[in-house]
Amino acid sequence: MSESTPGVVELADDVSAVLYGIAGWLSIGFGLLLAGSAVLNLILGGLALSGASAVFAAMMLIVAFVFVALGAFVNPRMRRRLNRRHAPTTFGRVHSVDQRVVRANEECPERCVSCGCRIEEGLVRRYREEFALAGVPVYTTDVGYNHYCLECAIEEFLGERVESETRTESVEITDRDDPTSARARSVERE
Repeated sequence: MSESTPGVVELADDVSAVLYGIAGWLSIGFGLLLAGSAVLNLILGGLALSGASAVFAAMMLIVAFVFVALGAFVNPRMRRRLNRRHAPTTFGRVHSVDQRVVRANEECPERCVSCGCRIEEGLVRRYREEFALAGVPVYTTDVGYNHYCLECAIEEFLGERVESETRTESVEITDRDDPTSARARSVERE
């Protein structure tokens, strides 16, 4: 494969995201327009509204809801926000932290926040402060990242410092061979 292929793929992904965004916003706009005309039909019709036109207005509202929901799910920005949703009873400011593994092939330029060494493999934590309505993040006020090297990430999860790969292998082997020792260590930490 040529070296230009990843750039072409990135460009295609960017164009796709823009087109999905346009389709999502157009669908939301059409749904809101349809809902507005249904509500206007109900308001202007008043008491003289016949049963058939009331059913037609209700069907218009249902179709409008489908278009708005479709637009929200198609739009990449809204989809990312829906994927980060919280409990439906959540309103106001919300603090959240998510993490992912840094692999050796990623070439992370950051340094570990604990020990300051270069990160070849490790962990990235992203913390976010958002404003949420009914659990859906509406506005993000603050985003930050903390990078940890593999040793510091293991230390944080296991509660002990691991000096080398041989030490890591011996810890894994003893945990597999003697499950009671792993349980005893977890009880000691609590």
